[in-house]
Amino acid sequence: MAALLLDAQGVVEYANQKALMLLDCASADAIKVKWREIAPFFDLPPRQTFPSKPYLCKAEIPSSTGLRRLHLELHALDEGAGFGHFAVLKDPAVLDQLERELLLASERRGWAIQREGLLHDLKGILNSMQISLELLTDADAEPVDASSTEGRRRRRVAVMKEDLMRMDRALRLLPGAEGPEQPAVTDFDIRDLLKEIFASLRQLVRRNNVELKLDLPEVPMLARGRRAWIKLALFNVAVHRLNAMRAGGLLTVEAASTDQTVVVTMRNDVPDRKQGLIREGYPLLNRGRSDGGGNDLQVAHFILESHGGAVEITTNGADGTAFVLRLPR
Repeated sequence: MAALLLDAQGVVEYANQKALMLLDCASADAIKVKWREIAPFFDLPPRQTFPSKPYLCKAEIPSSTGLRRLHLELHALDEGAGFGHFAVLKDPAVLDQLERELLLASERRGWAIQREGLLHDLKGILNSMQISLELLTDADAEPVDASSTEGRRRRRVAVMKEDLMRMDRALRLLPGAEGPEQPAVTDFDIRDLLKEIFASLRQLVRRNNVELKLDLPEVPMLARGRRAWIKLALFNVAVHRLNAMRAGGLLTVEAASTDQTVVVTMRNDVPDRKQGLIREGYPLLNRGRSDGGGNDLQVAHFILESHGGAVEITTNGADGTAFVLRLPR
């Protein structure tokens, strides 16, 4: 994070190494000069009219490689800190790259989690297809009339077609199987999405001895957004909830809607093995886990936030935890 500390006159008192690198400065003296040059680009308000909340703005500033887009977050300091400002500078290109890397890492973990269920399904499908092929091959050896043989052949071909359809459905459940890296914004039924997610996680549900209850309405419930990304967000939260229930329990998944919002609630009836911080709806549970669970929750958070949605977490200690996911319609 590129951080600057400014005095009441807007002069740089301190800059960390990230700020020096971001602004192409070799020393503290150089960044003082650089800040005087670029500060007007951010169109900062006068100190006396500065809002109590952080001031956010964007600007294109000159750099050694041309114009560079930067985001500025400015916090006013109180009298005890000298009435100065604390500034945070962010490069949106770096943030975009970080988000892409988090998405990719999260999808890879999704592949690992779903591989067990996929292999189980494909093994059963391939065994069924092999039996159908053997029966088709031996059909003519049976001493029966032509009409009966043709009837059996058609039934076996129909079984193979159904097996191929099952295989296609199994492959479509995988993360990243929806197509382009940045899918188009479409309307989709959130009920179908939830059914796909928990169908792909049934092996994890069984292994953790979890009782799963999908409480979904009978009528379509449309949401709008990038379906593949929202699927990844909901998948990450579902895996997080199931991993918190390794001793079993009940996981209830509910969906409801208003005129503008679709609300998905995942509620478990057992306490989390490790409680974390909950701040302004931002998912920080198990932030330091080595298995990437905290990162996956943050991926879910920024996906939903980028769609105009939100994540809320409520924990009742021994009574369990509820994740409430909101999406625009």
